[in-house]
Amino acid sequence: MPATRPAVPRRTPRPFARLRAAAGLLAGLLALAGCGAGGDDATRAARDRAAARAGWTLELEDAGATHAAALERMDVFVAEDEGASEIFELRGAGVVLVGEIPADLAVGYEEAFERLVGRELVVAASGGDPRAPKTSSVTLGGVAAPVAGGTLRVEKVTGRWDGAEGDRTLHGTLELRVPSAGGERTVRGRFAVHVVTWG
Repeated sequence: MPATRPAVPRRTPRPFARLRAAAGLLAGLLALAGCGAGGDDATRAARDRAAARAGWTLELEDAGATHAAALERMDVFVAEDEGASEIFELRGAGVVLVGEIPADLAVGYEEAFERLVGRELVVAASGGDPRAPKTSSVTLGGVAAPVAGGTLRVEKVTGRWDGAEGDRTLHGTLELRVPSAGGERTVRGRFAVHVVTWG
Protein backbone atom coordinates (compact mmCIF):
# COMPACT_ATOMS: atom_id res chain seq x y z
CA MET A 1 0.00 0.00 0.00
CA PRO A 2 1.58 3.29 -1.03
CA ALA A 3 2.60 5.71 1.71
CA THR A 4 0.26 8.63 2.11
CA ARG A 5 1.34 12.16 2.84
CA PRO A 6 0.19 13.65 6.08
CA ALA A 7 -2.66 16.02 5.65
CA VAL A 8 -1.59 19.65 5.59
CA PRO A 9 -3.97 21.85 7.55
CA ARG A 10 -5.52 24.53 5.41
CA ARG A 11 -5.22 28.10 6.58
CA THR A 12 -8.39 29.92 7.19
CA PRO A 13 -8.17 33.25 5.30
CA ARG A 14 -8.13 36.28 7.57
CA PRO A 15 -10.73 38.86 6.75
CA PHE A 16 -9.23 42.00 5.15
CA ALA A 17 -5.67 40.62 5.33
CA ARG A 18 -5.00 41.37 1.67
CA LEU A 19 -6.64 44.76 2.01
CA ARG A 20 -4.42 45.66 4.96
CA ALA A 21 -1.32 44.50 3.11
CA ALA A 22 -2.27 46.62 0.09
CA ALA A 23 -2.92 49.62 2.31
CA GLY A 24 0.48 49.22 3.97
CA LEU A 25 2.18 49.00 0.60
CA LEU A 26 0.34 52.11 -0.62
CA ALA A 27 1.32 54.07 2.52
CA GLY A 28 4.95 53.12 2.00
CA LEU A 29 4.86 54.21 -1.63
CA LEU A 30 3.26 57.53 -0.70
CA ALA A 31 5.92 58.14 1.95
CA LEU A 32 8.65 57.49 -0.60
CA ALA A 33 6.91 59.76 -3.09
CA GLY A 34 6.73 62.51 -0.46
CA CYS A 35 10.45 62.21 0.22
CA GLY A 36 11.16 62.30 -3.49
CA ALA A 37 9.05 65.42 -3.90
CA GLY A 38 11.07 67.37 -1.37
CA GLY A 39 10.27 65.97 2.07
CA ASP A 40 8.52 67.86 4.84
CA ASP A 41 7.80 71.60 4.96
CA ALA A 42 10.97 72.39 6.95
CA THR A 43 13.11 70.65 4.36
CA ARG A 44 11.38 72.36 1.46
CA ALA A 45 11.57 75.76 3.17
CA ALA A 46 15.32 75.34 3.79
CA ARG A 47 15.86 74.32 0.16
CA ASP A 48 13.81 77.24 -1.18
CA ARG A 49 15.56 79.70 1.15
CA ALA A 50 18.99 78.54 -0.01
CA ALA A 51 17.96 79.01 -3.64
CA ALA A 52 16.50 82.48 -2.99
CA ARG A 53 19.44 83.67 -0.91
CA ALA A 54 21.78 83.58 -3.90
CA GLY A 55 19.73 86.39 -5.44
CA TRP A 56 19.49 88.66 -2.38
CA THR A 57 21.65 91.47 -3.73
CA LEU A 58 21.88 95.21 -4.30
CA GLU A 59 23.37 96.56 -7.53
CA LEU A 60 24.04 100.28 -7.90
CA GLU A 61 25.19 102.08 -11.06
CA ASP A 62 27.45 105.07 -10.44
CA ALA A 63 29.64 106.89 -12.97
CA GLY A 64 29.66 103.91 -15.32
CA ALA A 65 30.60 101.40 -12.61
CA THR A 66 28.40 98.73 -11.04
CA HIS A 67 28.67 98.20 -7.29
CA ALA A 68 27.17 94.99 -5.95
CA ALA A 69 26.56 93.91 -2.36
CA ALA A 70 24.95 90.88 -0.75
CA LEU A 71 21.80 91.74 1.21
CA GLU A 72 20.87 90.07 4.48
CA ARG A 73 17.30 91.11 5.20
CA MET A 74 14.70 93.86 5.25
CA ASP A 75 13.00 94.05 8.64
CA VAL A 76 9.55 95.63 8.80
CA PHE A 77 8.45 96.71 12.29
CA VAL A 78 4.68 96.44 12.43
CA ALA A 79 2.88 99.43 13.98
CA GLU A 80 0.70 98.66 17.01
CA ASP A 81 -1.48 101.73 16.48
CA GLU A 82 -3.87 101.68 13.56
CA GLY A 83 -3.09 104.50 11.18
CA ALA A 84 0.61 104.65 12.13
CA SER A 85 3.43 104.12 9.65
CA GLU A 86 5.59 101.01 9.75
CA ILE A 87 9.37 101.26 9.95
CA PHE A 88 11.79 99.33 7.75
CA GLU A 89 15.49 98.55 7.90
CA LEU A 90 17.29 97.02 4.93
CA ARG A 91 20.73 95.61 5.75
CA GLY A 92 23.55 93.93 3.93
CA ALA A 93 27.30 93.95 3.33
CA GLY A 94 28.16 97.66 3.62
CA VAL A 95 24.49 98.63 3.22
CA VAL A 96 21.97 100.16 5.64
CA LEU A 97 18.78 101.77 4.35
CA VAL A 98 16.04 102.91 6.70
CA GLY A 99 12.64 104.50 6.18
CA GLU A 100 8.90 104.19 6.66
CA ILE A 101 6.00 102.40 5.03
CA PRO A 102 2.93 104.68 4.94
CA ALA A 103 -0.08 103.55 6.95
CA ASP A 104 -2.17 102.94 3.82
CA LEU A 105 0.43 100.40 2.63
CA ALA A 106 1.06 98.74 6.01
CA VAL A 107 1.77 95.02 5.57
CA GLY A 108 0.69 94.15 9.12
CA TYR A 109 1.08 90.88 10.95
CA GLU A 110 -0.44 89.05 8.00
CA GLU A 111 2.71 89.97 6.01
CA ALA A 112 0.71 91.33 3.07
CA PHE A 113 3.80 92.36 1.09
CA GLU A 114 1.81 92.39 -2.16
CA ARG A 115 0.41 95.77 -1.04
CA LEU A 116 3.83 97.26 -1.75
CA VAL A 117 3.97 96.22 -5.40
CA GLY A 118 4.03 99.23 -7.70
CA ARG A 119 4.52 101.63 -4.81
CA GLU A 120 7.48 103.69 -3.60
CA LEU A 121 8.93 103.60 -0.10
CA VAL A 122 10.86 106.65 1.09
CA VAL A 123 14.43 106.09 2.28
CA ALA A 124 15.44 108.47 5.08
CA ALA A 125 18.88 109.64 6.12
CA SER A 126 18.37 108.09 9.56
CA GLY A 127 15.76 106.16 11.48
CA GLY A 128 14.80 102.53 11.74
CA ASP A 129 14.13 100.69 14.97
CA PRO A 130 13.77 103.44 17.64
CA ARG A 131 15.57 101.20 20.14
CA ALA A 132 18.66 101.25 17.93
CA PRO A 133 18.46 104.07 15.34
CA LYS A 134 20.63 103.75 12.27
CA THR A 135 22.05 105.99 9.54
CA SER A 136 21.46 105.10 5.89
CA SER A 137 24.60 104.39 3.90
CA VAL A 138 25.91 102.35 0.98
CA THR A 139 29.37 101.33 -0.15
CA LEU A 140 30.57 102.70 -3.49
CA GLY A 141 33.99 101.71 -4.74
CA GLY A 142 34.94 100.41 -1.31
CA VAL A 143 34.03 103.68 0.42
CA ALA A 144 31.00 104.13 2.69
CA ALA A 145 28.74 106.90 1.44
CA PRO A 146 25.99 108.38 3.60
CA VAL A 147 22.56 108.39 1.99
CA ALA A 148 20.68 111.69 2.25
CA GLY A 149 17.42 110.16 1.01
CA GLY A 150 15.85 108.25 -1.83
CA THR A 151 13.17 105.77 -2.80
CA LEU A 152 12.65 102.02 -3.16
CA ARG A 153 10.09 100.94 -5.76
CA VAL A 154 8.79 97.39 -5.27
CA GLU A 155 8.09 95.54 -8.52
CA LYS A 156 7.21 92.07 -7.29
CA VAL A 157 7.15 89.68 -4.35
CA THR A 158 8.34 86.07 -4.59
CA GLY A 159 8.66 83.13 -2.22
CA ARG A 160 6.13 81.10 -0.25
CA TRP A 161 7.68 80.78 3.22
CA ASP A 162 7.22 83.60 5.73
CA GLY A 163 9.43 84.40 8.71
CA ALA A 164 13.13 84.76 9.41
CA GLU A 165 13.85 81.27 8.04
CA GLY A 166 11.62 81.77 5.00
CA ASP A 167 12.24 82.90 1.43
CA ARG A 168 9.81 85.82 0.93
CA THR A 169 11.63 88.31 -1.30
CA LEU A 170 10.96 91.86 -2.47
CA HIS A 171 12.34 92.82 -5.90
CA GLY A 172 12.56 96.31 -7.28
CA THR A 173 14.51 99.41 -8.19
CA LEU A 174 15.93 102.25 -6.12
CA GLU A 175 17.30 105.77 -6.35
CA LEU A 176 19.57 107.14 -3.64
CA ARG A 177 21.07 110.59 -3.11
CA VAL A 178 24.69 110.50 -1.98
CA PRO A 179 27.33 113.25 -1.50
CA SER A 180 29.44 114.42 -4.41
CA ALA A 181 31.97 117.17 -5.01
CA GLY A 182 29.22 119.45 -6.30
CA GLY A 183 26.73 118.66 -3.53
CA GLU A 184 24.68 115.51 -4.20
CA ARG A 185 24.32 113.00 -6.99
CA THR A 186 21.76 110.26 -7.57
CA VAL A 187 22.74 106.63 -7.93
CA ARG A 188 20.28 104.09 -9.29
CA GLY A 189 20.04 100.36 -9.20
CA ARG A 190 18.12 97.19 -8.41
CA PHE A 191 17.58 95.11 -5.31
CA ALA A 192 16.20 91.75 -4.19
CA VAL A 193 15.95 91.23 -0.44
CA HIS A 194 14.50 88.80 2.05
CA VAL A 195 11.67 90.53 3.98
CA VAL A 196 10.39 89.74 7.48
CA THR A 197 7.90 91.45 9.83
CA TRP A 198 8.44 91.98 13.55
CA GLY A 199 5.95 93.04 16.22
